[in-house]
Amino acid sequence: MHNPTSKTIVNVLILYLCSSFLLVSFFAYIYYDYQKEIYKEKEFESMKIKAQEFYSLLQDYHESMSQEIEYPKFDDYNSAIFDIDKNIIFSTIKNKNIDLNKIYYQKNPNSYFIYEMKPYYMGAAFIVIEQETKFSFKELSYKIVSFSIIVILLIVLTSLFLVKLILKPLRQNAALLNRFIKDTTHELNTPISTILTNIELLEKKEFEPSVEKKLKRVKMASLTISNLYEDLVFLLLNHKISSQNQLQNINEIIENRIEYFNLLFSAKKLKVDYIQNDKLEIVIDKKKIIRVIDNIISNAIKYTNENTTITVEVNKNSISFIDQGIGMSEAEIKDIFKRYTRFNNIQNGFGLGYNIVYSIAKEYNIDIKIDSKIDEGTCVKLNFS
Repeated sequence: MHNPTSKTIVNVLILYLCSSFLLVSFFAYIYYDYQKEIYKEKEFESMKIKAQEFYSLLQDYHESMSQEIEYPKFDDYNSAIFDIDKNIIFSTIKNKNIDLNKIYYQKNPNSYFIYEMKPYYMGAAFIVIEQETKFSFKELSYKIVSFSIIVILLIVLTSLFLVKLILKPLRQNAALLNRFIKDTTHELNTPISTILTNIELLEKKEFEPSVEKKLKRVKMASLTISNLYEDLVFLLLNHKISSQNQLQNINEIIENRIEYFNLLFSAKKLKVDYIQNDKLEIVIDKKKIIRVIDNIISNAIKYTNENTTITVEVNKNSISFIDQGIGMSEAEIKDIFKRYTRFNNIQNGFGLGYNIVYSIAKEYNIDIKIDSKIDEGTCVKLNFS
């Protein structure tokens, strides 16, 4: 499957999983908050009843006017009474920092309920009920988190299954397409070689000018097909063929490739300025460096203007290809190495050239720098470390 397709599916899957995670987290939080509020309401009502019962007990003590009164104590909660100035009268609560301005609040590990007495009995204005918070919010959190993780895992597994299901026909179609391209490419080899060989034989003979012109057109078309054929072979077989890295004389290879494209240069009335400032030798697979040079030159021919100059300059550790063509914008330069990228529908091509250049450059740590201006031209520089 092509990288853009895989990348799109991965991006959609990530977006789906992220949105699912956020949705699960949202509902988990809502459920947690809901359970928390339910418990608080139940506890509030329970403690309110206890406070009212305690208030009734104080009322009884007050009305009985007994000389000996024992402060009531309970097994399931502690209590305290405060006067109107919020001073403690009596308390079984160890916590001395009680907020009497609130009616109900929780402070781990206990809950507190403050009951304002009206009228006052036994000099008390406030009753405080303290009991242990029996509801474990931490336990609830663990349960919700565990359940959320299980749900997310199920979503992930379902997503992977769906993606696999969706990819199956795409992979089958891609496999059929690759097989078709591979078979077609294999079948093209013989006729292309035959055409080019026969054209070379015919060029040795003398023909009328009109015939020679037609012969040149046939050769130009054949060279274009041959170059496309080499690109297809590289894309299909590069991962299966080991690189034959040897010390290569880049100056000679460029000279041969300029000669190879000579007919295409002549068709657009282009002048080629080949500047050799230094001798450049690098260890690389010859076929691969030819693919790099051919694609850059081919691209320069396609997008440069007629009656202009293409400059190829070789320095000690670099090669520069400079044309006087239509140029590219910054956005186009960023996308130029993507496969099937084309910026001009007028010119022929499949958008494979610079993707091949990039893959070979990446393999050999060749730095590619592209400087371009619209309607002025483009400079492609290869730096060899």
